[in-house]
Amino acid sequence: MDWLNGLNKIMGYIEENLTGELDKEMLARMVGCSIYEFSRVFSFLTGMPVSEYIRRRRLSQAVFDIQSGREKIVDIALKYGYESPAAFTRAFKDLHGTTPLSARGTGISLKTYPPMSFSLTVKGAQSLNFRIEKRKAFQIAGLAGCDEECPAGDSLTPLWRTFMEKYNSSFWNGGGTNGYYTPPFWQVGAYWFEPVDGKTKSIIGAEYKGRKPEGTTVETIPAATWAVFSITSPTGIEYVPAAYAKIMTEWFPASRYRRDEQTPSLEVFPEGDAAEKGYTWEIWIPIIAS
Repeated sequence: MDWLNGLNKIMGYIEENLTGELDKEMLARMVGCSIYEFSRVFSFLTGMPVSEYIRRRRLSQAVFDIQSGREKIVDIALKYGYESPAAFTRAFKDLHGTTPLSARGTGISLKTYPPMSFSLTVKGAQSLNFRIEKRKAFQIAGLAGCDEECPAGDSLTPLWRTFMEKYNSSFWNGGGTNGYYTPPFWQVGAYWFEPVDGKTKSIIGAEYKGRKPEGTTVETIPAATWAVFSITSPTGIEYVPAAYAKIMTEWFPASRYRRDEQTPSLEVFPEGDAAEKGYTWEIWIPIIAS
């Protein structure tokens, strides 16, 4: 899995298709991972979700089309995927601070976001702790759905946010073995490789032991071999994107494995205070030999 070349191919593909359909599933497959994993890595490396990068590139190019004066603004709006001139004007003003019509004049300050590219940097000085583990099929009970990217300024995906707000207390139910959380998967999120309607099929909860809170469902995780990465950080959730970036861009290229596309990846958060220094959580990536 050559992430450096893969990411640069993605950037080239985005540039070639700014006025067409850009499928996040296709982008993720160009580097051999799921939409969820790709979104995490891309956001960490660039500082923004891939959807925001695409939006900025389209609105940057729209400026030059507007200033050339050869096309109507309504046609430029449709060209870059906006369903109406009003939607285009709102997005344009949000980014540039002025309207498309005003941008046709002179003396107007506008923004441009040039295409990104990725280059090789020296990494690897910091260790990445992992183990290879085989596990039989098991089940997870929890909140199932199709997850998306983290909203701007939020460290939780929409599905995680809903789970924490509506179901976490039900799973806890007094804590320890009196609740539904059970070791080793105390609190776990599972993310499938194959998307559903362009989003990541997911479930967040705990390993199913015959009991589950009302309103939750059960999903089966097949038997698999996993590369299990232990991450120690002051807080688990906020360090998730950085951990994925290190695994995908450093560990996989140096290993003799590739991701098993038939099995979901897992994020495992054990019992403990996530705000406590030294808290350790895990990412489980299903693997097969290259």
